[in-house]
Amino acid sequence: MNAAELGRILDLLAEEERLLGTLVTLALEEQRALIASDYPRIEVVSQRMLETVHAIEAREAERVNLVRAIAPGCETLDDLAALADNLGVTGFGETRDRLLERARELREAQEANARLVLAALRLRDRWAAILAGHLSPTYGPAGQTTLQEGSGFVSRSA
Repeated sequence: MNAAELGRILDLLAEEERLLGTLVTLALEEQRALIASDYPRIEVVSQRMLETVHAIEAREAERVNLVRAIAPGCETLDDLAALADNLGVTGFGETRDRLLERARELREAQEANARLVLAALRLRDRWAAILAGHLSPTYGPAGQTTLQEGSGFVSRSA
């Protein structure tokens, strides 16, 4: 392994970090769209997120293949950082730290988005239950369906 090959790996890691930053920005944009119930915007942002994930996966696959070809014993970024230090290539430790920070930011944003989606689903289910219980169709004496008042509008569990 030489310094140029390590430099290429470092470039790939930096590109992955940049793409993770883009993904974090998109996750926060998705969060705003979820709060506003802007469904077309959610769809557009989700598609852009998917494209960004594919780009990250492509860079990661290229990086893994490159590492396997030139340094089969290196399995982690720490291993690469140690090897790079021996060859005088700097930046692996800092890049690793930035990648970890971006991954943490993305996890937090996605967890918040998941909570928003779950809250929206619970609200939808609650409204469906309220509306279903308010007027329920029944059969009248002549066999025709009639609307009958439900048991009440206010839930005792609320």
